[in-house]
Amino acid sequence: MTATHTNVGHADALARRILGTFAIVGGAASVEGFFFAMPFLTWLVLAFMFGAGLFFLLAGFKGGTGVLGFLAMALAALDAWLALTHRGDIALIIGLIAGADALITAARAWSPLNALFHKDTHDADPEWGWGGPAARAH
Repeated sequence: MTATHTNVGHADALARRILGTFAIVGGAASVEGFFFAMPFLTWLVLAFMFGAGLFFLLAGFKGGTGVLGFLAMALAALDAWLALTHRGDIALIIGLIAGADALITAARAWSPLNALFHKDTHDADPEWGWGGPAARAH
């Protein structure tokens, strides 16, 4: 059940957890040593990441997952391009930043990137939060 005035609802928290994990794994799979040792596995991970992004973009759940889906698709394409141009270390850094932000926002409803840009984030869905401000009832 979603709390009142939240920006991280049930579907959004689930999408952030799935796509944040894909961002980290996709960035790690794009690292040059891994990519050139097992390119099929890298393409498979990036294809699943693109497919998950497409699912959340086209489904357009009530929680606002469309933007996350588009960003996951763009990140999958960027990871593939960086892997092909021998810049997989940059893909790993971008994946770690995007994945950490998505996972923290899904759990705490506090986004480090939003805090950096002075954006307001509200409490997350108490059913999906870890505790702290997300566990408080309105």
